[in-house]
Amino acid sequence: MEESEIDIRGILGLLRRRLVLIIATTVVVVGAATAIAFTLTPLYSASALVMVDPSRKNILDDSIASGTSSAADNARIDSEVELARSDNVLLKVIQKERLVADDEFGVSIGLRARLLSFLGVPVPDLPTGDEALNQVLSNLRNAVSVQRRGLTYLISLQVRSESNEKAANLANSLADVYIEDQLSSKVSSALGSLSVIQSRLEQARSTVVASETTYDQFISDNIETISRDSGRSDLASMQSRIAALEATRQQSATLANTVQVAIADADINALVSSLQSDAVSELEAQRQRVQQDLASPTASVSAIDLQAELARIEQSIIEVANTEVSALQGEMQQAQDQSADLRQQLRSEVIGSALSADTLTQIFQLQQNAELARRQYQTLLSRAQDLEAQADLQLADSRVVSTAIAPNSASFPNTRLIIILSGLAGIGLGVALAFLYENLIGGFTSDEQVATVLKRPVAATIPRQTGKSESESRADLVVSSPLSIFSESIRRARVAFDQAMRQNKKSGEERTSGKVLMVTSSNPNEGKTTLALAIARSAAMAGQSVLLVDCDLRKPSVHRHLGVEPATGLQELLQSEDPDYVQSLPKILMKDPVSNASVIVGSRRSSIPTDQLLANATFQRLLSAARRSFDLIVLDTPPVGPVVDPLYICQQSDAIAFVVKWASTAQSDVKKNVAALEEASAGHVPVLIALTQQERSRSEYYKKYSGYYSYSS
Repeated sequence: MEESEIDIRGILGLLRRRLVLIIATTVVVVGAATAIAFTLTPLYSASALVMVDPSRKNILDDSIASGTSSAADNARIDSEVELARSDNVLLKVIQKERLVADDEFGVSIGLRARLLSFLGVPVPDLPTGDEALNQVLSNLRNAVSVQRRGLTYLISLQVRSESNEKAANLANSLADVYIEDQLSSKVSSALGSLSVIQSRLEQARSTVVASETTYDQFISDNIETISRDSGRSDLASMQSRIAALEATRQQSATLANTVQVAIADADINALVSSLQSDAVSELEAQRQRVQQDLASPTASVSAIDLQAELARIEQSIIEVANTEVSALQGEMQQAQDQSADLRQQLRSEVIGSALSADTLTQIFQLQQNAELARRQYQTLLSRAQDLEAQADLQLADSRVVSTAIAPNSASFPNTRLIIILSGLAGIGLGVALAFLYENLIGGFTSDEQVATVLKRPVAATIPRQTGKSESESRADLVVSSPLSIFSESIRRARVAFDQAMRQNKKSGEERTSGKVLMVTSSNPNEGKTTLALAIARSAAMAGQSVLLVDCDLRKPSVHRHLGVEPATGLQELLQSEDPDYVQSLPKILMKDPVSNASVIVGSRRSSIPTDQLLANATFQRLLSAARRSFDLIVLDTPPVGPVVDPLYICQQSDAIAFVVKWASTAQSDVKKNVAALEEASAGHVPVLIALTQQERSRSEYYKKYSGYYSYSS
């Protein structure tokens, strides 16, 4: 539970530290999204609602269709959704609404072409033909959305447009075209099946005629054998009567055809010669008399009346001819009926006669073939008639239950929603950047993070402390508040440094010789001088003889923490040409005002490269003398990042305290500078990390151990 609370507090602390980054990121994202939202073209959405009935519909069938499974219904509805948004339907909508010439969906110049035109580059011609149609189809496809409403039988056909009326019109047009296409598909399917059946129907009709003809021809060809075998002479008589009736029917048919041709050609002479009836003969006689009267010289006065009379007579001849044709057709039908009856009677008599097995077998086979052909023909004929009726009486499986109406407000862009979502996205991005900065780019915030990144432990984590005044050093708390958390963290750090220096005892070195602790950092203002002074004072208060040396010759600062302004310092000593530098040492050596630690301060900034001073023999002899006189020598050195001095000093040290400002110093800088120190010391000097100015410990650590550190009454 405590670890969870620590994690939560750590996250809250991170958010508080990077609040500016999070707010700035959110403001940028929201501002950009708002600007984009107000520049977008408003789009209106209109939706038509269509209901699909998956049951089979047939007006000619009154029986109730059997129920289908829900899985089959779902598959059918999903299929209808895909059909409604298919290119086939969209192309018909384009044609119906003439969208090729539409300002919104029609062919237009793209953004790239407009930019080229703005830059003065010639714009290519507009696409035509299939390319233009594909562009319009793509525009309409992007504006159309077809969705099924949950698990219902309802399909929503939605269209987006810059015009609210156009959106509603296109949505309704899409629904109408979809239903029309559905109905057209059903009619086409029925007509396609009818076409196949009709082609088979003609073949079946020919098969029936051929089988019947073959059956009758067999009886006709074998009538004598059948009569002889059966002993019935009447069968041959019946066959003769059938032949006579067929001859009469054929004769009547020939005469009827001749008369019909003459009637069609208005050939009166042909009609008179073909028809030998009394009525026609009488009318022909009258016609000839009228023609003679028209040919006489005295007929000029009554020629018009004679011509009218002639036309009337000829019309009467044609009417009589039509009557004769009707009579001939009646005779033909009568002869055909009598022939069919006699043929059927003959078949029955033949089948019932005592015939040889061979003849009877052949007759049965022919009869069976004829019967099968008739049944197949009747089946196909019935199915063809049913399909013809279905093609005329088809119903669509879908219907519009709610037409689209023009919306009053635009559906896109939803400025309020965009701002809310962009705000959430900005906060999320800001938090992600905060975590990224602190855990990858920014500083270290925990001991575990240091151990993971640098592969080394943390000597101590020193909390942030605020002095009583700007001139007061935070290192004074070691003396003024020895039981504070800050003082305890300094003592913890000193223990870690002492252990590291004891383990790093150089070969041949006396155990009683002093140890050199170098204090440095990556960048200025990370708290290295405060740590160095606090370590020196803590060791002095523990009874050790301590020397603190301000080796930051570029920007010395120890004297400011002590509140003194010396005239000379380390730089003057190192620049001195006096061979007996030991005599000059007491001039710059001073006591810490609040402890027994000795201090060598810096007096002014160096005007020459300081690495020349710190790498010379004078500085090395100074450290050797200090080792003999002091238990601990603390070297406050410049930052490793901007100055190379620490790379020379680390070679003379027993341990390095590398100060890292909590949640501030970049991880890349720490890794680079620690690697540089290890390389400069050939890996023989341990580098310990000290996290300074930690903000969390003030609220958490103190809260946890405040009772322990406070005085009890």
